[in-house]
Amino acid sequence: MNNELIHILETNFNFDLKLAQSELDSESAFLNQLKLKLAERIKFFIRTDIDKLMQALYRIDVDDKLSDQAFNLGEINQIADKLAELIIMRQLQKIDYARKFNKN
Repeated sequence: MNNELIHILETNFNFDLKLAQSELDSESAFLNQLKLKLAERIKFFIRTDIDKLMQALYRIDVDDKLSDQAFNLGEINQIADKLAELIIMRQLQKIDYARKFNKN
């Protein structure tokens, strides 16, 4: 699942995550490291191309109310952290759903 998640995020945000999974001792450590790297990329898009970020949020299907709440946090680090969390959670939901659907 981790490789699938990384691939999806790299494709949607046009960057190389380069996470050394062997150095991470748990799934939560992996997700935390992923969130940090994704948040940095989100900050880049907030500063340089907010439209591209909004398109990615739409394509990923992050709930509008939740993304609006994130943007209302006001401070760029808080916004980026919350959006990264929302994006990862949504992608994990979609991956899980696809696996369940494909099993049936």
